[in-house]
Amino acid sequence: MKRIVFFIAILLSALSAFAEEVVQFSASAPNIVAVGQQFKVVYSLKNGSPQNYQGPEFGEGFELLVGPSTSHGKTISMVNGQTTVMENSSFTYVLMPTKEGSFTISPARVTVNGKMHMSNSLTIKVLPAESNPQAGATQQGNGRSSQQQQQVNLSDNDIFVKTELSKTKVFEQEQLIATIKLYYRVNVRSLNDVKLPEFKGFITQEIDMNEDQKYGMDMVNGKSYKTVILKQMVLSPQKSGKQVIEPGKISAIVQVPVSQRRGSIFDDFFSSYADVKKQLNVPGATINVSALPEAGKPADFSGAVGDFQMSANLTNDHVKANEAINLKMKISGVGNIKYLKYPEIKFPQDFEVYDPKVDTKQNVSQNGISGSKNIEYVAIPRYEGEFTIPAASFSYFDVKTKKYKTLTTPECTLTVEKGDAPAAGPVVSNYANKQNVKMLDKELRYINTKDLALQERGDFFFGSTAYWMALLIPLLLFVGGFVAYKKYLADNSDLVLVKNKRANKQAKKRLKAAESHIATDNKAAFYEEVMKAMWGYVGDKLNIAVSDLNRDNVESQLKSHSVSSDTIARFIKLLDSCEFARYAPSQEANALNMVYSEASELIEKIERELK
Repeated sequence: MKRIVFFIAILLSALSAFAEEVVQFSASAPNIVAVGQQFKVVYSLKNGSPQNYQGPEFGEGFELLVGPSTSHGKTISMVNGQTTVMENSSFTYVLMPTKEGSFTISPARVTVNGKMHMSNSLTIKVLPAESNPQAGATQQGNGRSSQQQQQVNLSDNDIFVKTELSKTKVFEQEQLIATIKLYYRVNVRSLNDVKLPEFKGFITQEIDMNEDQKYGMDMVNGKSYKTVILKQMVLSPQKSGKQVIEPGKISAIVQVPVSQRRGSIFDDFFSSYADVKKQLNVPGATINVSALPEAGKPADFSGAVGDFQMSANLTNDHVKANEAINLKMKISGVGNIKYLKYPEIKFPQDFEVYDPKVDTKQNVSQNGISGSKNIEYVAIPRYEGEFTIPAASFSYFDVKTKKYKTLTTPECTLTVEKGDAPAAGPVVSNYANKQNVKMLDKELRYINTKDLALQERGDFFFGSTAYWMALLIPLLLFVGGFVAYKKYLADNSDLVLVKNKRANKQAKKRLKAAESHIATDNKAAFYEEVMKAMWGYVGDKLNIAVSDLNRDNVESQLKSHSVSSDTIARFIKLLDSCEFARYAPSQEANALNMVYSEASELIEKIERELK
């Protein structure tokens, strides 16, 4: 057995060392840029020393300004007593697009230990050039402080919010899409005091989006903006008339770069920042809602609006008396599927009918709400004969043709033969109004009639073992507590060292709190706890005061402690994603789990690289 355990330990150690030494070579760059806008392309090499590097072909759509600039570093890790040294390198280019369109940058190649590795290719979309590229640029002089200058120079064209509607004229219950989108040309530090429109008079369904759908880039008045969707919903008006969506407000903290020198192509990459508070107005809107027409309204119309289909089928049209039959009906399409009233089936009088089982499935997307409602009836014919189950009708208002439509199910003919059993009927489960009855065989316990065996207890406590233990145990506990307290004071005398040691433990504690919010679907609280864990960890680990915690300071401190550039980039990117998602929490539970795993992995990775 010991040999097996020893062999497994050696095998796991070898596999761990092998996994750490896998060479990774990848490329990263923005997906969308504008003509004349400088950006960086970074090729990262992990777990290997480059012997022969071959750069990519950027093509005619880009002008190479700088590069490649290279950086090299080493990380040391210890697994099962074995020390591993890993080399990491990066090759950085600064490019500027020269024309609009979609361009592909070919892979780069590098040789490590005699083997060639190839990076991924990059596809970059280039938007038209800005009509006024100097808008929002910082100015210096006049003896003002940096903070005062940025407050003057930051205009409403640098960052703003728009409320976009897919339609402004609809019928009652007709769906439309409302999107609240942030446009910005500056670095957004945080969004505070977020008050979005409440959409009174509408039934709202929030649209879940992935990261690619939330973030993007757009042109407004000849200028390129980064965009993020703060909230997107499907609205269904509940009453006719002019419906007013009240405006909202957001308080944004914006980081505006203050260049250290002017006239250099490095200005965008080597600069300090000033925080500026900007009050953003979330515009309201007006929607004209028309009442559904009275002309031609069917008698069975119950408020369904959209585009629907209906089907129905009888599972068995030939049964014996007292055997159950199933009639399944399905209504599917686009519209208020969740709230529509399904038609009732009128079974013959001699049938015992159970309450229908209803299953509603819906999908909320940028195309609106679609789905299906499945209705299953269970009935039991008690007598033989030929029976007809009449057709059922369902009416709805078609928004495309602006007319009412009626769907009907076919009539069903059922042949019931004489049954083998009396008319007691089988027990049908899963339906609320029928229950099985179970009888208990035994409900009484016999009284114990055996003789009782009694034993005499000791009369004296003084001088017994329990007596001396009662005296010694408190004394030992006091001495042990005193020694532990003295050790605690000694260990906590160095506050910086204490914070450094507890950084990882505190981060795990905060991530545990964030994980609890996934189960309750409290997305805003989840992202807040994740950000507390990440900011708190780097602050305690690197001894950075709370007032000095910002992306640039953290990035420079991590670099000075030899943390890899890829880890730093992932850390900053996750912080940005959490910052926006905190105020627009539309992620699915699976996405929250991915953010939780990514944060845990990054903290553990930085912990290893700092050792």
